[in-house]
Amino acid sequence: MISQQLRTIGQGLVLIAGVLGVIAVGLWFRPNVMEPEAHGRMVLAETAPVGIPDAGRQREIMIQQLQALNDRLAAIEEGLKEGRFQVQVLEPKGRAEKEVKETPQ
Repeated sequence: MISQQLRTIGQGLVLIAGVLGVIAVGLWFRPNVMEPEAHGRMVLAETAPVGIPDAGRQREIMIQQLQALNDRLAAIEEGLKEGRFQVQVLEPKGRAEKEVKETPQ
């Protein structure tokens, strides 16, 4: 006669084997589960825009954008130094109305 502990261990092992079998069948019928990394990169390369990215051209565009930004900043700085800008502070409508209502008379 088999002891109760051995019977429980056997049932547990059968359960584990069944679960592993279900996982194996699921993986077998599922497409592209174990797709190699190189193949994945090839697929990404095929969907990417045509042409090799040109790092030099990208840097040139970044430099042009920075120069344009620096020119704009220099113009703003010059205007602030010369006093061409007038700053006017206004109270938001909602806040001004609240303060009027809250003021005791």
